[in-house]
Amino acid sequence: MMTNPSKYNGIRYSNTVPKSVLKQLEIFRNKLEKAYFSGVLIRVLKNTQDSLEIGVEFQSNFWLSEGVCYYNNSNWLKDKLDINSSRLEEFYSSLESLRNNTEQFVDIAELAIYLTDTSIIISKVCKNSIVNSLDAILDTLVTNIDNLVTDKLELPTEIHLPLLPEDKIDLTNITEKSYFGFWGLYYESEEDAVIYDVSNNTTNKGDLFMVDHI
Repeated sequence: MMTNPSKYNGIRYSNTVPKSVLKQLEIFRNKLEKAYFSGVLIRVLKNTQDSLEIGVEFQSNFWLSEGVCYYNNSNWLKDKLDINSSRLEEFYSSLESLRNNTEQFVDIAELAIYLTDTSIIISKVCKNSIVNSLDAILDTLVTNIDNLVTDKLELPTEIHLPLLPEDKIDLTNITEKSYFGFWGLYYESEEDAVIYDVSNNTTNKGDLFMVDHI
């Protein structure tokens, strides 16, 4: 279930997070809101001496079809102007600035994009995995979006990735390739999640493990 958009701003944290870190997180959050026309919520999920793991949640008024159109138009403009930068350049540069101004290593444990008609939840599988794979994940999603629509023209209300076989839930051996293996799809007409096999472009039902950091 999607959270009320009015709650999609600010930072959720425990009292152990230093004010200097919260200040940098707020700068990061504000940059993302301006760059992507979305409300942004930052969750501090894990705070240790050496690392800070956060969840980043975007709340957008775009429909999925509008988001895909915007993304494709950005690709077209990038190619037309021969721009070598990523469509996520502002995201990457803002994160780099956050890391440069924070003593701990800041990693993204979960990234969620809440659109008007669906949500996409990406979970960390290894250090820096979301940052390293985000461009490729979004490219794959846009390429495969028509395959996620049912025969009754129903879009998934939630898309979770990655899904892992239950005998491989030890994340110490999981690589970024898992993002392009199996996804979990939730439809209003289905009681249980539907498993989407990305490489084979097929859907089925079965037992897989959903990575979840929140």
